[in-house]
Amino acid sequence: MMASEIKMSKIKHPKIFLTTGIFLIGLGLLFPVFSQFVWFNIIRTLREAINTGDSGHLILASATINFLYAIQSTLIFMGTMLVIFHSKLRSSLKQFDIFLVSLTSIIFLHWTNSLIFELPWEPISTILALLITLFLFEKLFGETNSFIQVFIVSIQVFFAFHWLNIMPLFSSYRFGQSDLHYSIKIAGIYLNAVAVLNFTGFAFFLPFIISAFITATLFISYSRNIHMMRENYEKEGEIRDMRMKALEDRVYQEVKSLVHDLKTPLVTIRGLNSLMFSANGQGKLEEYSERIENSVAKMSEMISSFLYESSRQKLKASELISYIRAQLPLEDERIRFVISVDEELPDIYVNKIRTARAVINILENAIIVPCRHSYKLINVSVKPAEKGIEIIVQDNGIGIKESDLQRIWEVGYSTNNTSGLGLPFARNIIEDNEGTIDIKSRENVGTTVTIFFPKADSLKLQTIESRELR
Repeated sequence: MMASEIKMSKIKHPKIFLTTGIFLIGLGLLFPVFSQFVWFNIIRTLREAINTGDSGHLILASATINFLYAIQSTLIFMGTMLVIFHSKLRSSLKQFDIFLVSLTSIIFLHWTNSLIFELPWEPISTILALLITLFLFEKLFGETNSFIQVFIVSIQVFFAFHWLNIMPLFSSYRFGQSDLHYSIKIAGIYLNAVAVLNFTGFAFFLPFIISAFITATLFISYSRNIHMMRENYEKEGEIRDMRMKALEDRVYQEVKSLVHDLKTPLVTIRGLNSLMFSANGQGKLEEYSERIENSVAKMSEMISSFLYESSRQKLKASELISYIRAQLPLEDERIRFVISVDEELPDIYVNKIRTARAVINILENAIIVPCRHSYKLINVSVKPAEKGIEIIVQDNGIGIKESDLQRIWEVGYSTNNTSGLGLPFARNIIEDNEGTIDIKSRENVGTTVTIFFPKADSLKLQTIESRELR
């Protein structure tokens, strides 16, 4: 089934188009009656050309008659196509049959019109123009589904071919046999303007026929671009929905991780609470009470860190690393972690829970990346850097292609069939805590991620300086 057939099935109110088609056919058949005064003016113009010897009047008469023929042919053509494409007849015909029925019907209407009103018509130029117009119609309408665009192209084709009727060069091929066209050529011979008529005919035929093809091509190109834009818009909507879903999943995973982290102090509280019931001495109660207080404080810290993203506190870098280390799957034999932490690390000023989640995301990426070795080796080193600390994560995975490195920060982009939210999520958290992240990778060698956090004193100094500048 052709594109035009598919689109036509979606058009509502076919009776309106069917009625419009019948109206256009009737208007085309009666057009010579409505334009009688113009035909008489053509005859007067021919007389003036002969009387004055001015071949310019011949050109004017030719343009007028060709334009009238083009309008009539276009009205009949458009009306016939509307009737065929919106009638029940079309559903029972194949594409080639539609072409033959259209061609035969239009020729029959022209022939009937010439018999009823005793008006001459040009069968050769009309049939040739019809063949070209039907070809362009099939290409154009199948893409655009627009009869207005078909009308614009059709009238150019008919106008172009009717110029062949005034050319004495084609008289031997049965072009221009109607009374008026024949009179124009006779007048041209009388005025020694045969060359003028031949040149003028070509001068109008070629530009208009080329213009018709160019116009059809532009309409088709425009329609395809619009179609592609709609498809892209729909795909962008789908991608946007997928990203939102992935973001929801990411939030869910973060909440899940937080709940898991909260479970540990809750278990501690529960255990200590049961011990308090069996404790005999006051000293034991005080010890258990203090430990419960610490666990509650830890839970409060976790909840605050998650709920209030901008909340930060000064803490030892080693404390952050210890918290991160507690979340790692160290029991997996296929993964070997080598963690080295420098003893002299400055304090940092960050949101502990969210910062830890960001670093864990980086480590999870290192864990899931494919590896060609017998085991996955992940080196984590934490060391002092100028005005802060650096957390360096190295893996021996397959690495990242150079072309992919430019896109790893895009939300939804992933090279491992994941949600593509981990790295953007991690970078946002790290940057919210005044840190930076840099990734370097070599294909089939591995990836190195360098995370920097400024030390607490340096960060405070920057804050003071920025306030002074204000």
